Amino acid sequence: MTNNLYSGKTTSFWELLNECEVEIPIIQRDYAQGRIDKEEIRNNFLNAIYQSLAENKKIRLDFIYGSKKENSFLPLDGQQRLTTLFLLHWYAAIIESIPQEEYMPLLKKFKYE
Repeated sequence: MTNNLYSGKTTSFWELLNECEVEIPIIQRDYAQGRIDKEEIRNNFLNAIYQSLAENKKIRLDFIYGSKKENSFLPLDGQQRLTTLFLLHWYAAIIESIPQEEYMPLLKKFKYE
């Protein structure tokens, strides 16, 4: 029996928010990059983001997967990556003095249960 319920595609954070709301579940692991003994993970992550911005290249942040329910994406794995992307987009918009009415409607589609 073939199960056509599962599909995957590469998308940007902005494209995801254009398609649907993102709802982070109430239960998630602690933030790996924030752990004291994870300096290498933190440095690699920050270097990858910096290099992506400096070279104006896309960055791949590993898999983020979950399910869609009505008009919401419910991540099963990747909540921390999504939260990081949310914060980076918000920070970048503020630093670039982009008017709130241009970015807030999309960022408001990112929610926590």
